[in-house]
Amino acid sequence: MKLIPTNARVIGSTISISISISILLALAPNGADAFTSVVHGQTLAVPVSVPHTHDSKGTARTTASKLAPSSMFHNNINSNNNKMPTTTALSVAALPGLGPFAAAAFLPTCLGLWKTGYAVSYGFGGAMAACGLLQLLPTLTGEGSVSAILPLQLHAALYIFFGARLCLFLLHREIRLPPEIHKMKARDDSIAKRLKRLPIIAGVSVLFACMAAGPMRTLALANPKENIATMATLAVGFGGFLLAAVADWYKSMVKARDGPDTLVRTGPYRYLRHPNYTGDIVGWTCLCLLLPLLSVVGVSSNVRRAIIPSLLSSIVGWAGMVFQVMIREATEGLEKKHKEKYGGTPEYEEWVKTSWPGPMLGGSD
Repeated sequence: MKLIPTNARVIGSTISISISISILLALAPNGADAFTSVVHGQTLAVPVSVPHTHDSKGTARTTASKLAPSSMFHNNINSNNNKMPTTTALSVAALPGLGPFAAAAFLPTCLGLWKTGYAVSYGFGGAMAACGLLQLLPTLTGEGSVSAILPLQLHAALYIFFGARLCLFLLHREIRLPPEIHKMKARDDSIAKRLKRLPIIAGVSVLFACMAAGPMRTLALANPKENIATMATLAVGFGGFLLAAVADWYKSMVKARDGPDTLVRTGPYRYLRHPNYTGDIVGWTCLCLLLPLLSVVGVSSNVRRAIIPSLLSSIVGWAGMVFQVMIREATEGLEKKHKEKYGGTPEYEEWVKTSWPGPMLGGSD
């Protein structure tokens, strides 16, 4: 560990390797999962090129003996395979399997072996960015109408935006600001002590995988349309992540200028006491809960049954992140720290009266 010259080098290398592996898995010939579901009595799977031979009259015909099981499409496809696959078949075919998603969630989280806090900071951002790339790249390189899968692409782009923004912000703060502000302190632990963190790292990576694979598989199966509800949900989700980004930047700027003990209560903190966490709660509620639920509306009963496992995974990931991490540990934890540190001062008491702490299970008290 002491051979690594800077934090930036380790963090950048780990996340870059994770994303590179994710890209290779996504673009590999067999990287897409043969994730099939019964829709209207037909199987949806990965389109493959079908070899043809010619009969005595020179007419092209399909060689039946060389048809792969994955060449079966929706019932809208003609037997001569000249038509494009349906957008639903395309969406499912373009989605990687659970293995790549698990790797994309686990590898960046392993930064927690170096510093404990990295698992839920850089690891979180790196995992979301890598999973977003896994969903986005196949839709950009595959065949079919781009507009037909636009909600899937925008959904993936928001994961990439969140992950890249979070990692860049954390890296900039750790390099430019003192430890009293970023609080990322290294501990000189032995390898044995570091390996004891693996159960926590594994559990956190499972949560990240549920947050990514669940919603992405749900959307791929349901193939949500570009209606007002879908696009508005994506827009609100982006707005939440943007609010969190602005709040993080503003708070770091004020503390760097006025000192780490400064109570930030201006800008986005004037009416929201924790706008960064509130924004993230809004964003993940849109991406992991509302959009998957909207996608299920109007689909056939067969598709709905196939979606249930992915939808449940999405809800579990959303609940774990929003209620356990964002509300209980982040929002309520910081609320208590503020009260212990600033409670009783006129500035703090006035701020509490005129601002909202965000969603809290036990209330602001």
